[in-house]
Amino acid sequence: MKERIVGSITVIILLSVVLILILQGQGIERIEQYNQQKDAIVVEGSETASPSTFKWVIQIQTFEDYQQAEDLTKELENKRFNAFISKKDIAGKEIYRVRIRSRDIDDPIETTTRRLERNDYSYEIVPPGQQ
Repeated sequence: MKERIVGSITVIILLSVVLILILQGQGIERIEQYNQQKDAIVVEGSETASPSTFKWVIQIQTFEDYQQAEDLTKELENKRFNAFISKKDIAGKEIYRVRIRSRDIDDPIETTTRRLERNDYSYEIVPPGQQ
């Protein structure tokens, strides 16, 4: 009986040490990653935005969950779109809008919309002044 108790305690201690070694530091890394993601969001006020320096902006989708918006943004970036996340507060609730913007003044919107359609993305062109 005494041997079983000592054996059980030994196994518990070993498992605790292994878990501590495996999980050590991951929480801090996730906090830093979260802070970097929040810094990458474009925050807008509830009033109409000032005229954009971009020729056009296309909205792809809106999410209440930041991680879903981040996943779609990465997917679009992997397909070479100039994607970003725009955060907006509506009635006290934060939403995250995944959008694509022109790369420069000569970037035609038609080329981007054709690429979106070929990749089966639905979209909405954001009017000037609401970008």
